[in-house]
Amino acid sequence: MAARPGTARRLENLASDLVERIAAPLGFWRRKRLVVERMDATLTGLGPAFDDYRIAFLTDLHSSPVVPGWFIARAVTTALALEPDLILLGGDFLSHGARYAAGLAELLRPLAAAGARELRNTNVVLRRGGNELGLAGVGDLRFDVIDFESAVAGIPPDVPRLVVSHDPDVFAFWPADIRLDLMLSGHTHGGQAHLPVLGPPYVPSQFGFRYLAGQVREGERQLYVSRGIGAITAPFRWGCPPELTLVVLHPPS
Repeated sequence: MAARPGTARRLENLASDLVERIAAPLGFWRRKRLVVERMDATLTGLGPAFDDYRIAFLTDLHSSPVVPGWFIARAVTTALALEPDLILLGGDFLSHGARYAAGLAELLRPLAAAGARELRNTNVVLRRGGNELGLAGVGDLRFDVIDFESAVAGIPPDVPRLVVSHDPDVFAFWPADIRLDLMLSGHTHGGQAHLPVLGPPYVPSQFGFRYLAGQVREGERQLYVSRGIGAITAPFRWGCPPELTLVVLHPPS
């Protein structure tokens, strides 16, 4: 008899969850350093009212036995201490299944002082002092449908566009005729472990090390790939510490 739809995925989640429970005590999270990485981005057409606009970007929390709640709470506290104008979450909130969702929601509650909005193939236009900034989000590359046109629909062509995509590979597929100024992504964990000389043994990207971590510029478009906060399956992060990203926007000089 054929397995019911989703059964294989549920079995995979159960197996992974068991591995994480066994490996969790080896994580030594109290020794891990949460690094705040600052990325300054100049956007064409950005108005002066958005100069020094501060965005805290948190991604890849992976709430699970491997990533303790108190470490995620530390990331939340650190983000708020940066006094950002905007907080963006980049996906992979959980590792396997939804059993940790309620606890994670409580940990993230301090971030939602003015409410929260999901951007899945849609956008909002932020307004400040008569200037505008388009903020869009797209679906997941592996499990969702990405609709580039819908994601930016309604944003005037002369308004700069910041896009959140969990998977940085989307940057390579972004249509040439659709404006994109800056994309923020996670997903790779920076490789999660950097071996001496060899570097990361595995990067979850079709493009190898091209979008491993940090700032990338291709033509007029910019991408920033955060190493993320958590870990998946193995509780180790060697040579690529957990990251909270502070993005600071600037108009052209």
